[in-house]
Amino acid sequence: MRDPMSWSIPIFRMFGIQVKVHIFFFVITIGLFLRVVLDKYNPVWWGDVFLFTIVVLFGVILLHEFGHCFGARYVGGEAKEILIWPLGGLAFNDIPHGSRPLLITVAAGPGMNVVICVLAAILLGATGFFPNLNPVSNPYVSTMHNFHNGRDYTGVYGLKLYNAETNEPVPTPEDMYERVIKDMGGVRDRHTFPADYNAQVAKAMSPIGVERALAPSWAVWLNRIFWLSWVLLLFNLLPAYPLDGGQLLQAIIWGRSDYRRGVVVASYSGFVVSVLFLLAAIVWNETLLMGLALFMLYSASMKLYSLETEDGPFGYDFSAGYTSLEKDDEPPKRPKRPGAIARWWLARKARKLQREIEERVRDEERMDQLLAKIAQSGKDSLTDDERRFLQRVSARYRNRS
Repeated sequence: MRDPMSWSIPIFRMFGIQVKVHIFFFVITIGLFLRVVLDKYNPVWWGDVFLFTIVVLFGVILLHEFGHCFGARYVGGEAKEILIWPLGGLAFNDIPHGSRPLLITVAAGPGMNVVICVLAAILLGATGFFPNLNPVSNPYVSTMHNFHNGRDYTGVYGLKLYNAETNEPVPTPEDMYERVIKDMGGVRDRHTFPADYNAQVAKAMSPIGVERALAPSWAVWLNRIFWLSWVLLLFNLLPAYPLDGGQLLQAIIWGRSDYRRGVVVASYSGFVVSVLFLLAAIVWNETLLMGLALFMLYSASMKLYSLETEDGPFGYDFSAGYTSLEKDDEPPKRPKRPGAIARWWLARKARKLQREIEERVRDEERMDQLLAKIAQSGKDSLTDDERRFLQRVSARYRNRS
C-alpha cells in the first residue's frame, strides 16, 4: 500500500495480457463526468457524458495499449501487463535493447489510434459524412460535414438550420448571440450552450420551411469515437516523456547516434513541452493540464537522472568515452545523496528488477519441466500454451545473445 503505483484492480486477461485499472483512473474520469454534469449551463444527458468520459475513453486507451503490446511481440519481445491509470495507460513490455525494437513498439500504440480513426472515417464516409478533425471542438455537439448535400450536421446538442431542400444556412440563436457579442466588442461566456437551449431550438425551428441538420445517433457516436482517438493521437505524439512522441524522438535519435544522445534530446524536448503546458494551465486555470505539465517535467528529469545511474558492465559508463580513465590522480568525489523523489524512483526500479529476476527463475524452472516432458513424451505432447511459452522464452534468449 505504500507504493501508489500498486493501487490497481485486475479486470480481465486478454491475449495473454493482464489488464488492470488504477484506482485514480476512476477518480479522474468521475471528476470529469461530474464537471460536465453539474455545470448548470450544460444540457447534455448524464448517460451520454458517462458513455463518453468513462466507457469510450477506457476503450480507446485500452486499444492504444494493446497496440504497444502487439508491437512488442512483433519485435520478439514479451507483453506482460496493461495498466489504465489517471494519465492514460501503461504497457509493461520486455523488448530487445535497440532503437528499432523501441521505435516499432512505441509507434504501434499511435498506430492503433490511426486504425480506429480510419475505420470510423470509412463507416461515416459510406453514408456521406466527413468526421470532425477539429481537436478543440465540442465532442457532444459532434459537428460533421455531409458532402452529399453540403450541409453541416450535428448531434442533438448542436443546432444547424437550413432553408428547406437547400444548403443555405439559417442563423440560429447562438449565431446571433455570437454576432451581437462580437459587434459589442465583448467576450463571450466560456460555456458552449445557453441555459434555455431547448427553448431556443424550438423558437429557431418555428419559421416555415426551415430544416434542422440532425445526424443519426450511430453517426454521432462514431464521430465522437473518431474525435477522441484523433485527439489522443495528436496528444501522444508530443515530443515529451512519458508520451509516445518523446520515446519516438529518443528512438530516432538513438538510431542515428547513440542511446545517451537520444535520451538527452528527448528529455530536453520534454522540458520545453512541459513548460508550455504549465503556462497554458496557468492562463486557462486548468488543474488537469497543470498535473500533466508537472508529470512530464518529472518524467523528463528522471529519464536524465537514469543516465547517471546506469553505468557500464564494469562500473564505468563507456558511452561517455574512454578519456576519463586517465584521471586516476584526482581524488575521488563524494557521491551526492539523491533526493526523496530520486530515492523513490530508485526503490521502484529495484522492486521491478527483483520481480523480473523472480519471473526469470520461474520461467527457467518451467522451461526445465517442459524440456523433460519433451524428452519423455515428444514435442507433440505439449499444449498450445506450452508451445507459446517455449517460443517466447527462446526468442528472449536469442535477442540477448
